[in-house]
Amino acid sequence: MTEHRDGYRIDGPARLPLKFGDTVKRFNLLHFTFDTGRWVAAWIGSLEDSAPMPLRIESACVFGHVFNSRQCDCGFQLYEASQRISEGGRGLIIYALDQDARGLGTAAHFEIYRMRQQEQLDTEEVFANLGAELDVRDYSPVITILRHLGLDNIHLLSNNAKRVRFLESHGVTVTKEALVAPMDVHNMSTLMLELEDLEYEMDFATHADWLSPIQAKVENDPQRTAALLVVDNERVLWEEQAPLWGLRSRLTAPDAETAARSVLYLTDMPRLDEIAEYGRWGIPVVVVAHSCIAPALRAAAEDAGVRLVDWARRNAWSEPRPQWELAEQRAEGAVYTLDCAARLVAPGVDADAESGWESVTLVSAGAADRG
Repeated sequence: MTEHRDGYRIDGPARLPLKFGDTVKRFNLLHFTFDTGRWVAAWIGSLEDSAPMPLRIESACVFGHVFNSRQCDCGFQLYEASQRISEGGRGLIIYALDQDARGLGTAAHFEIYRMRQQEQLDTEEVFANLGAELDVRDYSPVITILRHLGLDNIHLLSNNAKRVRFLESHGVTVTKEALVAPMDVHNMSTLMLELEDLEYEMDFATHADWLSPIQAKVENDPQRTAALLVVDNERVLWEEQAPLWGLRSRLTAPDAETAARSVLYLTDMPRLDEIAEYGRWGIPVVVVAHSCIAPALRAAAEDAGVRLVDWARRNAWSEPRPQWELAEQRAEGAVYTLDCAARLVAPGVDADAESGWESVTLVSAGAADRG
């Protein structure tokens, strides 16, 4: 049966057994078509019950929902909410089929990842290139769906405070329960971006919170650099400072079990040999307070099994900060430059020791701009 209403169309209903966890329950489903996109409503239990209706509003995500990407948290939230609703025997899921990438669509979602991963652009630069806001989703169909189902008292399963305000502005009574995905090395940057940029209600420190204090300690001394090792995004294992060239020798490798749960924060760029050493220690994530990372350094991090994260954002240095930058790679080693100086680091040597590098002349003018 297809029912046409003012400005939208309804298809269905369908009644299907849906499996979440170990529970299989028969849900009712309707398909709504609006001028702005398609939505599916799936519910179980009475619509007439006066108790708040558990509700999850979900936007499509091809990466998180279809391919089970560990970098997203949306797959966890949808499944967790659906499982709770199924086990509780009452609840509603409203799914926006055309709001992938927070309303920009699936093609834009792929383009966002391309720009982040291949052009190394941060979030603000990516969305500036797209000419779009960070979140352009339209939730007005949700109100229409709730009214069609006769619901005005809900228990929202969400971290999004804006969603609560939107529903309340349309006369819906709302209580809220957060669904925060367990943080790991794959999704931590996504969760932190949501907390910093989207006002999601989550309670944990972000990369910015860990970087800011160590940046403050070396900001007025560009010849010094700092590092901080944080375990489980909660506990500082150690903090060290050193001259700009010579940090790694001051650092202590954690045991393997601790390393696997750690993030290393650096105020300045690591060398190739340093990132390889951190990989041997088993540290999965290294965060730097810069936005532009040399492709060769990113490749070295990937080879070492390290996720190298640029987090300038609100941690951008107030003044230009000199860096020993990777200028070129030769058969005999990697060349780094700072102002007019150039140093060659041969493989397998202790570059932190003065005997571990030698001053060299660049192959060509402008070589320092490469990498």
